[in-house]
Amino acid sequence: MALMDIVVITLTTMSFTVALFGALSVLGNRAQRKVGWGLALFLGIAAYDNLEGLVGLWGLYPQLSWMCGLEVLATFLYGPAIYLYVLTVTGKAPSPRRIALCLGLSLTMAVVLLGGFLALPPQARIDLALGTPIADAGVARQAAITAGIMRLTFLTLIFGFLTACWLALDDNVRRLSGLFSSVEDRTLTWLRGVMILMVVAAGWVALQGLLEQVTPDNGWLQAVDAAITLTWVGLLAYFGIRQRPALQEDDLAALPERGTGAVGKYARSALDADRMQKLGDRMAHLMRSQVLHRDPGLSLRGLADKVGASPNYVSQTLNDHLGVSFFDFVNGFRVDEAETLLRTTDRSVTDIALEVGFNSRSTFNAAVRKHRGLSPTEMRRGPESVRAVLSGQVNVRA
Repeated sequence: MALMDIVVITLTTMSFTVALFGALSVLGNRAQRKVGWGLALFLGIAAYDNLEGLVGLWGLYPQLSWMCGLEVLATFLYGPAIYLYVLTVTGKAPSPRRIALCLGLSLTMAVVLLGGFLALPPQARIDLALGTPIADAGVARQAAITAGIMRLTFLTLIFGFLTACWLALDDNVRRLSGLFSSVEDRTLTWLRGVMILMVVAAGWVALQGLLEQVTPDNGWLQAVDAAITLTWVGLLAYFGIRQRPALQEDDLAALPERGTGAVGKYARSALDADRMQKLGDRMAHLMRSQVLHRDPGLSLRGLADKVGASPNYVSQTLNDHLGVSFFDFVNGFRVDEAETLLRTTDRSVTDIALEVGFNSRSTFNAAVRKHRGLSPTEMRRGPESVRAVLSGQVNVRA
């Protein structure tokens, strides 16, 4: 056995083990299972996908050729599985109808394509799965067309679901900004990174099909594919097992009521402009007098309890009267205090950021940029220095 074959088998075995362990870990924990069943399905598919790859690497396809057909059905569920996981973990549990639609659509497409695969002669199916040449030119052409259609359909499907996942994560950030003053651990940024890797993997699948036609098959193509697979499977299992729901039950209860029709999401609210003015003034007074912004865990519900109003009224006041999200409202007070400390003390930027309620230097930098249009360093040097920078008189590093 060649060295490259050993590398591919090792990497594929590792991917299978990690995926299987991840799926069983999620299913074995009741709390995780409730929000992570889509993740468990995804990792289970990945485990089977890699197991089928090992069957081919060990030369067992002739005895287990049925696994290749089943793999077609399984891999077409990658897209809906990750999409359903994103919906569930962000607190937007999909309805049974949506679940059935996502899985049914993908399986229907897979069954149609599987029919074309099964129409090939048995030996041609094995050769196609193994990537070995097919002797009969006519059959080889038919197999190439079948494989091309399957690959194109799969890529279209996975890209479509990943796009839907990305949009769902964007919506999650918007919802979180209306409920929490710090959202770093709830935005599922790691999942975006895994999705990018999945796009790279899908792109590699397309490129690999072309490279196989023009480069000698010495195993390096499979090795790269196995390494990419191990990377995204490992990251998804590692972070997915540890990921808590972005929104808990209490958080969901604090979401503003949403009406229907043109009146808007506060259609049933009795809060008029005058009451919003008074509530907004009280909120600002309490934020300053009790320095509530210094609490990194301050939430919309927490502020509502302080001012003695419902979360829905507080949210309506922020959105309709003040024109800001809860996240930006709190960060405004944090930036105000940070500006004073930056200009009157020589404490480090990180220390100041943590004291005023930010969880990290990067989040603080972004907030200062958004609220002041400056970096913390420019803010510390004061207005005169900033005007000099803008006029090109001095060079300041942010």
